Amino acid sequence: MKDAFHLAWQGFRQKSKLTALMIVNLVIGITLLLTMGTIIDQSGRSAMSHKLDVLQHLSLNFMDAEFDRRHPLRTPPLTYRDAQALSDAYEAKEISLQSLSFNYTTSFVIDLDDSSARPLDATGSAVNHRFFEMMNTPFLFGNAWNSNMDDANVIVLDKKANDHLFAGTNSVGKFVMINNQQLEVVGVVDLSQHTHRFQNISFSNRNNDMAFVPMDYALANNLPRVGYMPCMTKDEALRPELRQTNVTGLKSAECGFLHAWAQVSPDNTQAQVDELTLWMRNYTQQQSTLGRFTHSEPYYIQSLKLLHDTIYRFMDWERVYLNFAYLLFAITLVNTVGILLAKNQHRAKLVSLYRALGANRLYIVKLQMIELLLGATIAIILGLIGAQIGLYVMYLLAMYQMDYVGVAEQVQRLYSMDMWFAFKAAMAIYFTILIAGLFPIIAASRIAPASQLRG
Repeated sequence: MKDAFHLAWQGFRQKSKLTALMIVNLVIGITLLLTMGTIIDQSGRSAMSHKLDVLQHLSLNFMDAEFDRRHPLRTPPLTYRDAQALSDAYEAKEISLQSLSFNYTTSFVIDLDDSSARPLDATGSAVNHRFFEMMNTPFLFGNAWNSNMDDANVIVLDKKANDHLFAGTNSVGKFVMINNQQLEVVGVVDLSQHTHRFQNISFSNRNNDMAFVPMDYALANNLPRVGYMPCMTKDEALRPELRQTNVTGLKSAECGFLHAWAQVSPDNTQAQVDELTLWMRNYTQQQSTLGRFTHSEPYYIQSLKLLHDTIYRFMDWERVYLNFAYLLFAITLVNTVGILLAKNQHRAKLVSLYRALGANRLYIVKLQMIELLLGATIAIILGLIGAQIGLYVMYLLAMYQMDYVGVAEQVQRLYSMDMWFAFKAAMAIYFTILIAGLFPIIAASRIAPASQLRG
């Protein structure tokens, strides 16, 4: 085997310009293929992949008949009265669910009473205590608040906010100021692994919540509603007031601002979804007697998997580039075959000499397979390096498009190569290159010694 490797290495070094051309040709195709393949792969991932089928987003279409949802990601959030009805049914066990959580997007300025850090203008969420377990929110310090603290003056910070305010130290038990009120920090989470902000179905990949406050506290202290908040009814003209100040009016208004997530049992998923569907059907029919829910589809139950797949289908330009990468890689394979044929033509006499000295066709195939493996290994290594550079450039372009306001760690996850994906892709590329190289290798092994050694 040592002699075969030595002879293959000598053959690899022959016609160095053709060898270099083959490697450069493969590196270009591999770099583009791995770069775009990684972007598609990472964009298709989710920190909640294990819950795609058991998390359901609930929506009731309270809007007037002339208004409807714009696309599947714009189903209206629940109004306060509908959210209360759903919550009451869950507490009374009229519907069988593992958990039920509500949230709405808000914003506030977080400050420290000693002014030791610059005030932070934060976008966050008002949530109930079930939110954190349902969404598998990873805690760095502390825990979520208890079930009896949904109106307490407490807060959970994201790592980015904690780094800014407390230099990354454990801030549990310390206090921050919001709207001149003191809130105790009970936990710190790291949301950087959540590459899409899916809890409010915006699926933004540029930033995430920087803090979480209890739902009842947020309503009692009128923390504003800054997310998607359709009214589309007689209350539409009041929306600016209902969004910012009039929380009392909001509770009776036909304006949706609460996102509801239900978690069903993985062992009894369909039965619980059917039970939930029946409740929503009965509720909308009962409310229709009051002149509400005039749409033909008055309610929507959408699994996180459906929403995730919808987002994935929006990635048209990425798939165009990926298809282009496949095409370019196919062209590089054709070029590789041509280069191998050219190399074999130049060393036909050497192959004939090996055959004349007693080497059989299998030995010639083995030599050239080893030579091709050497070239493929170098090309794949350089391609992986090129893909890392390409991904970093794509990350910089993404941050530039976001005017550098996105969370760098979160955006970078979309442009970071997963090692398992890289390994699988490298093995597939190896196999493809070897298959493409079989034709020139077998053709070289069939050279008749007499045809090259005459005269």
